[in-house]
Amino acid sequence: MNLSLPASLRLPLISLVSLVVIACSDSSDRRDPVEPPVVEPPEPELTYQADIVWTEYGIPHVTADDWGSLGYGAGYAFAEQNFCSYMRDVVRANGQSAEYLGDDGNLEFDFVMRLYNTDAALERIKAQMTERGLALFEGYAAGISRYLADTGVDNLAEGEEGCRGEAWVRPVTLDDALKSGHKTILRASADPFYRELVAAAPPADTVAALTPRSEEMRRQALAQIAATTPEQLLAGFGFPSTEVLGSNAYGIGRDAAGFDSGVLYGNPHFPWQGVNRFFMAHYTIPGEYDVMGAGLFGIPLANIGFNKDTAWSHTVSTARRFTLHELEVNPDNPLQYYFGDELVDLEPVTVGAVDGDGQTVEHTFYQSQFGTIADLGNQLAAFGGWPTFNGTIFAFNDANRENMRGLENWIAFGQAQGLDDILEATKTIGIPWVNTIAADRHGEGFYGDISAVPNASQQLIDSCVRGPIAAPILAVASIVTLDGSDPDCQLGNDEGAPENLLGFDNLPKLRTTQYAANANDSYWLPNPRNLLTGFTRAIGPEEYQQTIRTRLTFVQAEQRLAGEDDLEGDGFTNQQVRDILTSARNHAAELINDDVVGICDGVSDWSVYGSSNATMASACKILASWDKRHQIDSVGGHIFYEFWQRVRSLNNLWAVPFDATDPVNTPNTLNTGDAAVVESVRQGLADAVAVFEDNGIALDATWGEVQFIEKNGERIPLPGGSGSMLFSVISAGFVEGEGYSDVRAGNSYIQAVSWDETDCPDANAVLTYSQSTDPASPHYADATRLYSESGWIDMPFCEAERDAQEIRRVTIEEG
Repeated sequence: MNLSLPASLRLPLISLVSLVVIACSDSSDRRDPVEPPVVEPPEPELTYQADIVWTEYGIPHVTADDWGSLGYGAGYAFAEQNFCSYMRDVVRANGQSAEYLGDDGNLEFDFVMRLYNTDAALERIKAQMTERGLALFEGYAAGISRYLADTGVDNLAEGEEGCRGEAWVRPVTLDDALKSGHKTILRASADPFYRELVAAAPPADTVAALTPRSEEMRRQALAQIAATTPEQLLAGFGFPSTEVLGSNAYGIGRDAAGFDSGVLYGNPHFPWQGVNRFFMAHYTIPGEYDVMGAGLFGIPLANIGFNKDTAWSHTVSTARRFTLHELEVNPDNPLQYYFGDELVDLEPVTVGAVDGDGQTVEHTFYQSQFGTIADLGNQLAAFGGWPTFNGTIFAFNDANRENMRGLENWIAFGQAQGLDDILEATKTIGIPWVNTIAADRHGEGFYGDISAVPNASQQLIDSCVRGPIAAPILAVASIVTLDGSDPDCQLGNDEGAPENLLGFDNLPKLRTTQYAANANDSYWLPNPRNLLTGFTRAIGPEEYQQTIRTRLTFVQAEQRLAGEDDLEGDGFTNQQVRDILTSARNHAAELINDDVVGICDGVSDWSVYGSSNATMASACKILASWDKRHQIDSVGGHIFYEFWQRVRSLNNLWAVPFDATDPVNTPNTLNTGDAAVVESVRQGLADAVAVFEDNGIALDATWGEVQFIEKNGERIPLPGGSGSMLFSVISAGFVEGEGYSDVRAGNSYIQAVSWDETDCPDANAVLTYSQSTDPASPHYADATRLYSESGWIDMPFCEAERDAQEIRRVTIEEG
């Protein structure tokens, strides 16, 4: 029974009792008056409360009792290191980059963000999200804004990504956070395709006026298509190469690991600047959610990480996240298209944005039943125009538009107790543009492309990819272009899947007690003994030549299992996967360097190739003694690096061609029997050496002297190299007089996880570019130095480990 009185009655009652006591007391033993007790006002109810403990290398451990508070703590901890970088993305996601960001702004991209991130779109996004998901994002925005309020705009970070004193800095709202998150989800669809969307413009007069020229246009266009190489055509599409956006991962089961646990290795190759970076953190709601890992800027949890039972990573998938629908235009009205026998009006949608001069500029997009009209002239002039030479226009159907389902996938991954739970979580088809690779403490590994893929069955592709434009786009760029004017050529629907997306049962996956892997080639090869076949071309190709990096991914695994590598110990363990990374092997060199050295030694007169005999003799000797690795103390790798860029695309380079029955080991052997190849090798070597001679870089320099990043005036050597040759990827442009110091992308958040009989995972990780984008932060370069030394963070998942690495702690709250 609760005997407490309402607060409104307490003071009067206390006062009355006091009066009675005084009145009944004898004056001879009168005591001092009794002061009434002080009644404290009730504590205000807190909206958010989170405890944050920072450990070595600036990793925050955020603990809260609810999802909103977890987001609040996550946002505050993230903003402390990266507020300005995130604020720039908020500006872009709101379509304000041209107005505020000067040379970094892009008015065309602003138009597309204004089209995608409308108020109505945000309301639909919110309606599909769960209560916990919305609370997480709302708390995240509030935590970021709290950091701004505590710090002040005039005390924010400086430097290349700083925003101190900028007019565009402001508190972040829930809508801002969702717009930024939505923009990240569009990274493989509208984001790289924005130019095509903006370029689409109807003719000033009617299409009928073009009819007399149509046959000539068609003849010229077909000739242009026939004369265009696949490489030229592919270069027109605005998608980032795997040198900029890629990944490696292993999901290793107990039979390969050599003990009862699984092992997860993950390493996204992502940009080193901008919002597509990772931030390490540990997020805990006691009894409900406990995950450590890393999330992309603007995502308030771990996209990649581990808990006490499972671990997962992602690799960029080959599937396209949109389809094109070719529509036959009404010859008498360019704003109408045929759908069967019916004519359908295009709907104009006008958006406005502010340009760099402060002027409001409008742009009109045109919407069909399939999506926004796009102009493909950027890919090839023959593909462009309204209409094309084929009398058509193209609608862009974006599978990830307004898709925020991935948030629940990642929450469920964090709560998973094994692979059954991981697979169940993927059935919502929310993962936007990546494969999932996972492992669990029970000894299973997994690979799957369970992601948002347009529901274009192979039967549909075979019957509805028609005409002279659609076929080459599919063959070269893997973009499905359907006959949108034919009602029988529409995307399908799978039971349990979102509309027009492939469902769980029709997506490729491999669950194994051996191992599964991916390095950005298609689902076809997750393990040499377990090829996945029979899936639609919309997900990716089958039976095709793999990249050198993919082949090395499997060569390393197979050699490890056979005990044929030079690593210590048995099995395919946490330690071995880390050793595989730090070995920094160059597989292209393993395949051809000995033959290249033989050709090099055989040249008697290098003047023919623009070099001297003495210089080239030195280069040949250095290449011969090079360890075929790109560790920071390796000598000779830079010569091969430049050489490979010049010969990698040679016709007839390989003596042994690709064989689909042996995709890991073919093609192979430098084709020394082809005189043209040999001549190209000689010239390629001389040209490579000339690069370093012209820039004052010694031929016997170590790799760390040639490839590095400069932070606060400190040169930090970087192991790893081009993804065209290596598993350990650093994509760096050459800077004259320096070397490979323009680091654009590559190894990012790298983790290796396994389990033993305890609840504390055996987890190691490193964030190559460090936690902070603020040059004044102690965590601006500390993890980069660790990565340079091939070091690892022993990830403090359990409380005792966390406390042993503690740097500081704070409780933040908001009423």
